[in-house]
Amino acid sequence: MYGANVNRYKKNKVLLSDPGEILLALYDGAIKFCRQARIAIETNNPAQKGQKIGSVMAILTELSATLDHDRAPELCDNLARLYDYLIDRLQAASGEMDVGPLDEVTVHLEKLRETWGEAVRIAAQEKTVDSQASNG
Repeated sequence: MYGANVNRYKKNKVLLSDPGEILLALYDGAIKFCRQARIAIETNNPAQKGQKIGSVMAILTELSATLDHDRAPELCDNLARLYDYLIDRLQAASGEMDVGPLDEVTVHLEKLRETWGEAVRIAAQEKTVDSQASNG
């Protein structure tokens, strides 16, 4: 019963979330899975490593697929190339059981998360100011 309620809450939270919050949650998940993959490599657990790297790759693929090239073509092209590069580095980490490429991916994801986090924060502030101005 409790587990079903938690799952329902999580599903509703995602459905009601702002797109910026969802983006940040995807980055958070990718970073978490990178860290878990690193542990799996360090403990020589290839099955766990494959699962976690596969999760990061799925997130990067989703992020790439949802880029809106019509709204910001140059930014989206750059992000698409970066996501492709990160997937290549994940494949290297996985194939070689090497944390080096995985650490590189993690650093890039952390920087992207930080940048998008700031953009989401600024957008939320602007939305609040606009809302207050229209109500005032």
